[in-house]
Amino acid sequence: MNQEDHKMLMTIQNLFDNLLSGRQCDTVEADDSAQEWRKLIGQINQLIQNIYEMNHLALDLSEGRLNGPLPTQYNYLSGPLKQLHSRLSVLTQSGKLLQEGYVVSKLEYPGELYDMFNGLIDRVVDASIRDNGEADWKAPAPVSSWRYHQILQALDLLHVFVLEVDFSGHLVYANRLAKQMLGDIEYLTFQHVHGNALLTLIAELGDQDCFPVFREVYDDSNNTWYRVMSNRCLLPNGQVLYLYVIEDVSDWKTKEHRLQLTAATDTMTGAYNREAGLKELEKTLLYSDVTSCLAFIDIDRLKVINDTYGHDEGDYTIKSIAQVILYSIRSSDVVCRYGGDEFFIIFKNCMENTAEKIITRMYGELKKLESTASKPYEISFSHGILSFNSESGYTTSILLQEADRRMYACKKRKR
Repeated sequence: MNQEDHKMLMTIQNLFDNLLSGRQCDTVEADDSAQEWRKLIGQINQLIQNIYEMNHLALDLSEGRLNGPLPTQYNYLSGPLKQLHSRLSVLTQSGKLLQEGYVVSKLEYPGELYDMFNGLIDRVVDASIRDNGEADWKAPAPVSSWRYHQILQALDLLHVFVLEVDFSGHLVYANRLAKQMLGDIEYLTFQHVHGNALLTLIAELGDQDCFPVFREVYDDSNNTWYRVMSNRCLLPNGQVLYLYVIEDVSDWKTKEHRLQLTAATDTMTGAYNREAGLKELEKTLLYSDVTSCLAFIDIDRLKVINDTYGHDEGDYTIKSIAQVILYSIRSSDVVCRYGGDEFFIIFKNCMENTAEKIITRMYGELKKLESTASKPYEISFSHGILSFNSESGYTTSILLQEADRRMYACKKRKR
């Protein structure tokens, strides 16, 4: 053995002596070493780095630190330590949730540490389901309590609010989502809900005689629709509890409203179709004590436009007049396409002179449209207006007939 090899061998022996005694070791420089030593030196340096990472992680774990750096993925020696770090992280997170009052799952890891934690969960579950009113009432056996615990855990994962209230209105249970909604509220009675639409409904449902009860309520404070199911439960110890399952159905309500609008809308013009318009007219006629007006509208010479210039021009005329009408009315008014070239407008809470002014404004807008569109025909309509209220004695058919008669009188004057 030459002097260079002997020197390298002694360096390696000293390094392993330090490693085995637990002392800090520096890596070995291999730049000037012979080719046959370089691979071995590289492996030794990797071993030093792996042992350093393992020692650092082991020190962190022994001092309860879980947020330190972890060994690299190629440090295969540290596999058991990294697995321990992962399990302790899960244990810590579960413990924090348990401390904050959340329902957590048992850990399926073997060993005394995890058996102790699972036993602690059993104790918490047992304590959480004991009846506070009857001291001699016993909690279920551990197996039953664990099943109950699993049910509570499932309720925490639901995207619905689940509440349980006793006979006095005291909140007995709330799942995770419900706790976030309620905040510090502990009683769901009228004096504690402070005008909240949803909680007021829950307080009312507790006075019902027949169960289950289903209700929907709109909370304008957060622009949300809720669907509430209420049921009454009688426990073996005689205690009465009320269960509420509450679902946010705002998206469903929005889609329902859009479907209703689509079903009620004339696709060509955007006005109400005949069926929806007649329903709105009947409702206004039956329940409106104030004076309203019905304006019946017929497009002038639409048949001539269709026969002379084609149905595309006829459609253009219908759409243009409908657009002018819709943009000229008030937000409370209703426009219905009654037939091919006929419309009617319900001017709610409106006198005839006001309705006439709005119609006159429509004529002005149509004149502007004629001047810009440069069509070889006139875009116009004739109208008749009739005022009414719930005391006027009209039916919807008579009301439409009279407004139609006045419209034809207007058309006759034009001719």
